[in-house]
Parts: sequence; C-alpha cells; structure tokens
Amino acid sequence: MVISWKGVIPMVSSSAVITIDRCPQSHDSAPLMLQPLLFAPAAVWLVRALQNAGVERFLILTRSDLAEQAAACFPEGSQLCLLDAADADEAVRAFAAKEEGEVIAVNAPVWICSEAAEMLCNDDPIPTDPSADTGIGRLHAAKLAKNGGVKMLGQIKPLAAEDEDGLPMALPLRDAFDLMQAQELARTDLNARLVEDGVRLLDPGTTYIDPTVTVGAGTVLLPNVILRGDTHIGANCEIGPNTMIRDCTLGDGCVANSSQLNEAVFGANVNIGPFAYVRPHCHVGADVKVGDFVELKNSTIGDGTKISHLTYVGDSDVGGHVNFGCGTVTVNYDGTSKFRTVIGDHAFIGCNTNLVAPVSVGDGAYTAAGSTITDDVPAGALGIARARQTEIPGWAAKRFDAED
Repeated sequence: MVISWKGVIPMVSSSAVITIDRCPQSHDSAPLMLQPLLFAPAAVWLVRALQNAGVERFLILTRSDLAEQAAACFPEGSQLCLLDAADADEAVRAFAAKEEGEVIAVNAPVWICSEAAEMLCNDDPIPTDPSADTGIGRLHAAKLAKNGGVKMLGQIKPLAAEDEDGLPMALPLRDAFDLMQAQELARTDLNARLVEDGVRLLDPGTTYIDPTVTVGAGTVLLPNVILRGDTHIGANCEIGPNTMIRDCTLGDGCVANSSQLNEAVFGANVNIGPFAYVRPHCHVGADVKVGDFVELKNSTIGDGTKISHLTYVGDSDVGGHVNFGCGTVTVNYDGTSKFRTVIGDHAFIGCNTNLVAPVSVGDGAYTAAGSTITDDVPAGALGIARARQTEIPGWAAKRFDAED
C-alpha cells in the first residue's frame, strides 16, 4: 500500500526496472536521462516520482562507463546490472522472480508526472497508447522472471502521454527541446505537489525546486526562490525573496531573506539575511540571527547567538547567546595555514573586533570595540587591544588658521 494525498492506494507495483543508455542515434552524447532537468538529472525526477508513489526496489540497467553516474540517481540499495555484461538477461529474470504482481519497466528516456507515477503503482488499469512511445509501462513479474530478459522490457504497453482531460502524464525525451519542455512540466508538477502538502507559493512561476527537496507544511516560498540538492525545509518557515539554498537543513520557523545558503544545518527559528552568505560545513543552532552582509564558513554557532551585520565568522566554534558587534572578523588565515577561533557562551564581541586565530574568548568575556585580539581573553574579562586615545587641544583651530 501507499498513502498519498488521495488516500490509501492498493499497490500493484512496488518495483521498477529502469534502463539508462545512450540514444542510438548519438552514441557520443550523454544519455538524456543523465542530463539535467532544472538542477537534477532527468533520472532523479523519474526515480523520485516513483518513490513517492510507493516504488521501493529498483534495478538499474546501464553500461559500464555510465554505471557510477547512473547509480548516483537511485536510492541506496538499488541493484545495478550492466547491459554489456553476459549475465544481463539473468539479472533481469532474477530481479523479477522476487517480485509479485507487476513490475514497472522503463526502456526509454521519459518524464512522468506524480499522478502518472501513482497510476503505475496502483491496481487500476493504466491508460495506454502504443503511438505515444513514452517508454514506460508495466510487465507481469512472473512472465518476466520465466521468459524475460532485457529485450522483453520493450514489450510494454506504453503509458499514454495525456490523461482523459488532455493533461500531460508522460513526455518521451528525445532531444534538448524535449528536456526544455519537460523542465517546465516538472517544475509545475512539483509545485502542485508542494501546495497539496500545505506549502504556500506566492509566485510559482519564479520558484525552482529540485525533486530531492522537502518542504514542511505552512512554509511560505516568496518569489525567486531556488531550492537545490539534499535540502530539507521545516514547517512554518519563510523563504525568500531572492534566496538560493543548496544541500541544507532548516528547522521549523526559520526565515531566509535574500541570501545564499550552502551545505549547512540550521536549528529552529533562525533568522537569516538579508544578504547573508553561508558557506559549507556550518552548524547553526536555534534562535540565531545571521543578519545582513554576514558570512559564515566552517563554523558552529550556539543557540541564541546574534550576528547581526557586516561580520565574517570562519573556522570558529561559537557558544550560545553570544553578541557580535558590527564589523567583527575572525582572522582565520595567515597566508599559509588556517586556525580556529573559540568563543564561549554569553560573550560580547565589540564592534570592529579582529579575532586573530588561534585565539579564544571565554564565557561571559567582552572585547572592546576596535580591538585586535591576539591573546586569549579569560572568562568574564574585558579584552582591550587598541592605542590609548589622545586629545591635542586647539589642533583643529591651528590647522584652519594655517590654511587661511
């Protein structure tokens, strides 16, 4: 069984055999299924649609020089068979022998919508059209196991390209123009599925999301949002406008405004931007503020810390409830090596402080504005590293008199 937004659907197909090969007319080009739709290969869109509909087991048929790239599009544990191996037919039969009912077969490059994937997996008859040449359909597992092989995968009755209302269900991919058309279909289909899941899209026409992305209910996606790769957005967030997030996890209630986030993890209720830049290998705790023109890199930020503006935090371990004054820099690179900065809980970093790593600031310690800190500041202490201010009485008046 599979549970979808339509309810409980009795399963007839929970396995798929997918062929990824070069186009016979163009042996030197990359297979169309490995070329991108938006940011992910077309194969990823197909696999994710089938997974969401209930497919759990995949057999990948491809060639040895394509094996690594093809396998990366499938979930861990998928079975790989080389088309140019002598035992390819045996591998197909052995895979089918473990299945019951029918097996989904894909023997040509194709994009399918979410509804088509559910049709293929449930026990209702699927609309077929031999003239559609969509390259995807179903085969009886027992028949495939007994008499089958690679060639038998071409004996499917192909899924129709459109449903009874004329809406696109499957699009064969034969060239770059088909990929371009499928890109718009894929984006529209994914956006519709997010709306069904309780996500609000203010401008679907400017929203671009990978099929590998998940978004929680109640989240609002503002115009010009790009979500890529292994990205997971929690519930009740606000993303955008003008924001790109790649390979990140954001907890519930986060806000990301006009920012770029890459390969990072954020706790709940983090406020990011505008114009923040988060580079890889950052872990940001809950209730953190990462404000305008702040850059983070390879750092851990504790809960409740405020980095409000014009600050660079790189290669640093920052405690909870730390306050960064404007213009703070962790000076992590001496021209040959990089070093870490450690800041304890409840520390207060004054404006325009340079923390020259390796250096530490203890719990509850302060640094004076304008300081260049090169030595450790003990817990509870005030670190001051700047020249003492000197006043010269009458200096300005003498300067103006001289100019006259």
